[in-house]
Amino acid sequence: MTLFLDTETTGLSPARGDAIVEVAIVDSNGQAVLDTLVNPNRSIPWYATKVHGITDEMVRGQPTLSQLMPKIRQIISNKVVVIYNSSFDTPFFPGRLKESISVECAMRRFTEKTGGGQWKKLAAAAQTVGHRWTGTAHRAMADAPACRSVWNWLEKSSTRNYQNVNPKNKTASDSAKTIFRCPNCSSLLRAPSGKLLEITCPKCHRSFLHQT
Repeated sequence: MTLFLDTETTGLSPARGDAIVEVAIVDSNGQAVLDTLVNPNRSIPWYATKVHGITDEMVRGQPTLSQLMPKIRQIISNKVVVIYNSSFDTPFFPGRLKESISVECAMRRFTEKTGGGQWKKLAAAAQTVGHRWTGTAHRAMADAPACRSVWNWLEKSSTRNYQNVNPKNKTASDSAKTIFRCPNCSSLLRAPSGKLLEITCPKCHRSFLHQT
């Protein structure tokens, strides 16, 4: 199963004392598995509140991340976790969500899929894929479903690329298959030879480019 996670924080750097103030996880059907404010045990700077709207008063009396971690570990165990900009979110968690099968970055994959260049913001990616927002952007329970929409769009695009062989125009090279291993989980995979394909491993769900 694939899960989609989003956080809101007091700032950009856990190494400098910033912490999570909200976390949400939705499943592959878009249903909330976790949706909670988090007490960061510090004040929330005004500039962070300006982004997500979460105040000190809102998090007072809410569970701390340490209190939530047993539940989070249980939820993500043996699941693929997708995050929009995973390199930002994962350092805020003890162990960087290592209990999951893998952590995938929807932002990196979407940017690569749409021509590269500067990282694409979630709002822009969501607009591209036709996501319908529920809730306010920059709140975890609104951003996690948006991440899911982007990932589903990417998965459908990968399927189209993988199956883009016209049976009426098959050549000998089209019929030939190359067997190779997933670079993430080492599962054996098979794809048409002589093509540059975006492959999604059916076992671990990691996507990658591969020249067969």
